Amino acid sequence: MKVHHTKYKPLYEAYILQFVEDENGNQPPSKAASVERLYQRIWKEKGWQIERDGIRVAIIDWLQGIALPIAVYNDDIIDLAIDFGSIDENPSDKLKERVVENYWSFMANIILGMKREA
Repeated sequence: MKVHHTKYKPLYEAYILQFVEDENGNQPPSKAASVERLYQRIWKEKGWQIERDGIRVAIIDWLQGIALPIAVYNDDIIDLAIDFGSIDENPSDKLKERVVENYWSFMANIILGMKREA
């Protein structure tokens, strides 16, 4: 069942942050530390592009390069959206298409939102 974005947003944040590790391969001790480490990595790997294209575009490109082991296949993206409640079960083909089309931008916005909240 589709839920309000305030319910599913923390699920996406936790999903992304579970893949963030420090230099020693360990999970940072807190959400704030995980967000900081995530941004350090983005800047280290995409700083040149952030300066050229802006941070949102750079994060989208970074994610599309499989920088984190998040869902990348269409069916997995749809399953994630259903599991987290951002779309209803049994979505129409049109909705599936829209979700897949906007996935990378959506995930970049989740990351940008975490930085604003930190």
